[in-house]
Amino acid sequence: MTTHVREAIIIGGGVAGCSTAFFLAQEGIKSTIVEQESVGSHASGFAFGGLNPLDGTGTPYPLLEFSVHCFRAHRTLAPELLALSGVDNQFYQRPRLTLAFSDTDVARITEHLAIQQQVADFTVNWIDADDVFRLEPDISPDCVGAVLTQGSGAVEGYRHTLAMATAAEKLGAEVIHGKVTGIQRSGDGVAVSVGGNTMVTDVAVLATGPWCQEAEEWTGASIPVVPFKGQILRLQLENRELQTTLGWGKSYAASKPDGLIWAGTTEEHVGFDDQPTPQGRDAVMADLLRMASFLSEAQLVQHTACLRPLTPDGLPIVGRVPGWDNLYLCTGAGRKGILWSTGMGRATADMILRGHSEVPGLEHLRPERFSAATDS
Repeated sequence: MTTHVREAIIIGGGVAGCSTAFFLAQEGIKSTIVEQESVGSHASGFAFGGLNPLDGTGTPYPLLEFSVHCFRAHRTLAPELLALSGVDNQFYQRPRLTLAFSDTDVARITEHLAIQQQVADFTVNWIDADDVFRLEPDISPDCVGAVLTQGSGAVEGYRHTLAMATAAEKLGAEVIHGKVTGIQRSGDGVAVSVGGNTMVTDVAVLATGPWCQEAEEWTGASIPVVPFKGQILRLQLENRELQTTLGWGKSYAASKPDGLIWAGTTEEHVGFDDQPTPQGRDAVMADLLRMASFLSEAQLVQHTACLRPLTPDGLPIVGRVPGWDNLYLCTGAGRKGILWSTGMGRATADMILRGHSEVPGLEHLRPERFSAATDS
């Protein structure tokens, strides 16, 4: 352990910041989480919370090993967080059907099937339409088959973020509210301006999602993170629920422990506009009804939108800010923020305490990859 680190300031109370604070607290380092609004008040609190490490951005290349590591950490952490925080993050495991309605769909979802089948903890197979209908009898009848993944799961995003924050507090962390307006070097430490006050600490972590780019002016480093809007619908259908998580293209649907069917999502580049829109609602419903037309009977209970942090290559940024010895980035996870948060937080804590981490795949997440691109 780097013994001179006694305390840290985590800027941002989303899942990345709260995870970092928790892992630091486990090793006796006091963190102060600075959040302008409330813990989990943005993307982390509105996310579906899917934990599917075998496909999507970064998988299987280059982050399959990292993603699986993060999933296993979630599975281990869920009972530990409940015992320590008293907050149930509603972790569950359930089969997932990635649906195909055309030959193009079949080719896309089976492209990496052989690699996925080699991953321990999961069983992944192509199944034909008859088997799909046996699992989910009300799937749209023009389905031609699906990839069935057994072993994936989900948490409830807000509950998980709150559990991380509460567990960190139980271990000595503190959450304060305020807007960070500047960061400066201060001797061997970092001075963080919060409102009209200045807090000096040994080390600081930038974990403010798409707002991290504001820190470019303070740090002189390239932090190319932009907002990536996503909208989710929560639906109620009496006496019927999905037995699996459904996926098709960018969209998904699942029955959650709250008794509602959650369906999403959109992928929008609209700046910092985080308001739900009729167009977003209609786009999500169109994909949902493509997967399961019987859900046209469902009642819309809640419609939310959030801004996920997205980098140019779609991969997170984890590590020391170029040109700084004691300032770190932990951001940019896009649609996989809840899944990847365990690895991002653990790796950030490791780097702060030991200068390195055994979390796999971090060579792809270094902040300097964008500085190199800018310099060239």
